[in-house]
Amino acid sequence: MFIQRLERDLAICSATQITPFLAKEPGRWHVVSIREPIQTEADLAHARSLHPMVFEDVLTTQDELGRGPTAAHLAAFLAYVAGTGREPLVLQCWAGRSRSTAVALVVIVKELSEAGLEGAELVQAAVDILLTLRPQALPNALVLRLGLEQFFPAPLGETLSKALMREPRIRKNFG
Repeated sequence: MFIQRLERDLAICSATQITPFLAKEPGRWHVVSIREPIQTEADLAHARSLHPMVFEDVLTTQDELGRGPTAAHLAAFLAYVAGTGREPLVLQCWAGRSRSTAVALVVIVKELSEAGLEGAELVQAAVDILLTLRPQALPNALVLRLGLEQFFPAPLGETLSKALMREPRIRKNFG
């Protein structure tokens, strides 16, 4: 979907949606594919380019097996996204609800912040865009915080991630 405020096409898919989504327009979409260590990669043959990330959908960076998201995952993700310019970007995880919506929110917040939005206006606009893309979004709070801390000072990144997670429409999705 073309997001006017971001001046780019942005989409979010689940593991079952990504292959047919890419097949509709082969070679058009840059793909960020997030999967768990035990899962196999989806068929992404029609992607323009691919950035795979492997970590569990947990809220700690290091579980007993050390498979949670880390700042390094998010730094590499943002470097990849920067390299795509304003070209179409699709974010995919197992259900298309948690990790992929969190990284989508990171991209959205970064773009809106660079356009001059801040505070409550930034939170409102970012959630508007996210829920337009994926009404059932349940962003992973740790992925979101680690991503925001890549371009905001840690106290601000953490505060903003909490504000986004507390936004009533996001909270409603958590039941």
